[in-house]
Amino acid sequence: MSPRRPNRPSGPFPYLDEPEYRAQFVEAGLADHRCTLDRSALERMATEASNLKPLIATSGNKNTGVVVTGFKDAAVDPVPTEHGTLYQLRVKQPGLASAINQFNIRFAYDVAQNPIVPTPRVVPVKTPDGGQQAVLEVDFASEEALLEHLTFVEGRLTAAEKARKYDLKADLAASGQSERATYHVVRYRVGDQVWVTTGATAGSNRTRHRHDLFGLHPAVGLLGLPQQVLGGPAGQRWRNPADWRDRYTTQLNTYAGLDPEDIEIPLDDPEKAKEAQENRRWAQLAASALQVATTDAAFIIGYVPAEGTRPDFDAALASTNLRTHLRGPLDFTGTNQAMASGRKLVDRAYADDAITDLEHAVLTGATPAAYLHGDPREAVIRLVRLVDRVVFPRDIPSLRRTTKTLVEPSPSLLRAKHAQTRGEIRSALLTASVGGVDLPAAAMDTPHQKMVRQGIPTTGLSAAELIAAATSTKPSDGRDAARIELAHVAVPGLVNGKVLLGSYGSTGDRRAVSTKLAAARITYDGVQLFVEAIDAFAEVMQLRAGREFMPRLGASAGRLRRVADGAVVTTDATKPADSEWFTSHWPVENDDSSGRAGTPSALSPSEQWAEKLKDTTGLVENAKKAVTALTKHFEAMHHLVGSGREMTADERQDWQDELDKVESNVQEAGKHLRKLRYRPTETDATTGGIDDFTFGTEQAE
Repeated sequence: MSPRRPNRPSGPFPYLDEPEYRAQFVEAGLADHRCTLDRSALERMATEASNLKPLIATSGNKNTGVVVTGFKDAAVDPVPTEHGTLYQLRVKQPGLASAINQFNIRFAYDVAQNPIVPTPRVVPVKTPDGGQQAVLEVDFASEEALLEHLTFVEGRLTAAEKARKYDLKADLAASGQSERATYHVVRYRVGDQVWVTTGATAGSNRTRHRHDLFGLHPAVGLLGLPQQVLGGPAGQRWRNPADWRDRYTTQLNTYAGLDPEDIEIPLDDPEKAKEAQENRRWAQLAASALQVATTDAAFIIGYVPAEGTRPDFDAALASTNLRTHLRGPLDFTGTNQAMASGRKLVDRAYADDAITDLEHAVLTGATPAAYLHGDPREAVIRLVRLVDRVVFPRDIPSLRRTTKTLVEPSPSLLRAKHAQTRGEIRSALLTASVGGVDLPAAAMDTPHQKMVRQGIPTTGLSAAELIAAATSTKPSDGRDAARIELAHVAVPGLVNGKVLLGSYGSTGDRRAVSTKLAAARITYDGVQLFVEAIDAFAEVMQLRAGREFMPRLGASAGRLRRVADGAVVTTDATKPADSEWFTSHWPVENDDSSGRAGTPSALSPSEQWAEKLKDTTGLVENAKKAVTALTKHFEAMHHLVGSGREMTADERQDWQDELDKVESNVQEAGKHLRKLRYRPTETDATTGGIDDFTFGTEQAE
């Protein structure tokens, strides 16, 4: 039994803190200079955390009087972003607390592009002195608009789950939550109704699955709990967690530790059978949610805009979310070790004096990359070369340092999987250096494994010299080398401009990024596109550093320009440079180095596939036969390298290289097989009022 409330069973699931501690928590926030939340936001936050007393700083004693002075310094972390400094409070959180974020950066673009999904109006929340609170206020025109928006978000989260390589819900149930989620305050305004909740800045999927383990719909953190769940009247809802969370926790602690199968269900008494089934359900919930009874979390409690910039709390949140995930929608992998590995590489290089103080600050996101050089183009080239020097070094000491830090085999044994990992690290460091610009690794130009062993070469030319050499009309080895590096340096700008999306794009173009770059760099207008991409990325870097950027002559602000025959085409603004245009403009690579313009190719891969779909008879059977033949073939090949077959070091190396090529092909085939099996998620909008909303119950396969 709880010592403060003897009628309440104790157990692993935490109750709300006592009212006096919640009141002190609110006073601490109001007194803390780092906190920019108002009383209503703090009151809600006090119901989302547990064990509040250790967070509260006080002065005085019982004799002189205890005065709450704020939060303890050890519990508050500053989070610098290019839009200002956020302050987060680290807390212990009940697993059934908080809500998923309806405005997560990963699908905000989809909402904006979908004409049938209501887009809420986001407004800044001002402090009494005219500053900005750490609160995101959203205004929906009606309850129906909110419901449609929530339904869409639920469908997007479910679709993302289908892309995972593991079962997040099962992992949480078995191992708990090791990664801290972050939440911020959201004030919802729907008609005359106003309420506050805490939404996930980073951790929507974890919050969603925790709620599911507790037997709750994801909407409970936002809309509240229907009273009938705990035996109350139908059609009414507890919106304030203080009204229902302790009741729910009491049920969980009552049945914690009980084996659901030990609760017998009588067959001769329907009423007792119904009661026993309900008791068994609570025991099952207590067992499934045990590992997430309490989790680590962080709450954004304060926001101080960067000096000289417009206050933008929403942008600051988006920046932290990107830095947390550091993967785009084209590279949605199950785990994120890229940034952690990148920081290790950077810190180790700094310790070895391989990079300067400024370079270290840039790569860790502390200083904007624009400060690498006064010329915007030169800053882009220096940034790309800096990241390459850390991730894909060329000199022997740096090669040894990198392989040791990443726990890789010797350079001669590096494989395609190591190249892919290095590519993700490179993308993460570039993203952090520019301040949250999302550069998905799948869209970047990952070097070949042989290049990883040797490092990425550089001409060493300045930006002006590199462009001059690449645009020279005289063919030479120097021009070829300059064009190769110019294409490589331009990729971040192309990717940020949604061009050159690689084999994961939606255009149907399955050519590798390196193939596309090679096809474009032999043409003069391809080189012009690369220069344009560098300028576009330079503009992003300058703006993220709070500087004004004057577009160069002929530039089209806000997007890449379409280039044809060396001239900028701006007459048709509805057809900017994109991946589909890139596919048709530059066909396959050839040996022509005359500097000619790109020419339209034949049918693009997407069009070729559309033709093939007209007659699919026998394709599945042919695929099955091919896979069967491949299996038998490898079974026969196994004997070639079995016992008694001694191979030289060179033979083993060549053999491994060939197998790596086959393995990548098999993995690609498996990826396409999974795509063929994919079934779109149905997310029909729920009609009715908030009390009728069920928020979807479909589970990921």
